[in-house]
Amino acid sequence: MPDPTARRLEALAWANAVLHGFGLPVAWVGMRPGSVVMPLPDRLSYLAAHPPLWSWGWGIWMLCALLLVAYMAGLGSFLPAHSAVARLALVLTASGMAVDLLCDVLQISVLPGIAAAGQSSSTLFLAFEGLAFTGGATVANGLYTTGVLLMTLRFGNRIRTPARLAGYGTVVAGYAMAAAGLLPSPDLLQLSTGPTIGFFSLWTVLVARDLHLSGPENAD
Repeated sequence: MPDPTARRLEALAWANAVLHGFGLPVAWVGMRPGSVVMPLPDRLSYLAAHPPLWSWGWGIWMLCALLLVAYMAGLGSFLPAHSAVARLALVLTASGMAVDLLCDVLQISVLPGIAAAGQSSSTLFLAFEGLAFTGGATVANGLYTTGVLLMTLRFGNRIRTPARLAGYGTVVAGYAMAAAGLLPSPDLLQLSTGPTIGFFSLWTVLVARDLHLSGPENAD
């Protein structure tokens, strides 16, 4: 009979992969025109109209953050209850989610309102935009990436080479995203976002498959 824990993890893996994959085209169409990759007058004009796809896009990424934490919690079911690495990975991921959700709320609720005030509000707009950009790309994404790294290392040979490679690909691209927010570099953000999401989605599915085959670990 199928292991219900493994089935739940696989369901969470596919939910992460599908929603993250759906979020990318929505981000390109509805969020990119108001993002830091565009000139300031263009994004002020775009956001002043309160475009629905901007809000819906950030809403999708908020759901992605929740699913990511749920998946990391599910991974802990395949490790001993006292596994320090699993606990740390979950704490880091949950902390990243808290920062991410706050930054997303700023993107949805604060930036369009400031943009609607016109060019005179550009200084205030840039201040909040910078906070949301660096908080999301560097702090939240950096914490997520570290959680993926810890879990990939912790499972070791219990997951196959493709899953480990997908994990390391997530880590490299994810830390590039974190660097993009710190520099800040909109170009680096554009280059690293797709690979980060792609590798992460692949990692979730491959790890869930491999753990389904190997089952829970009984002892550290």
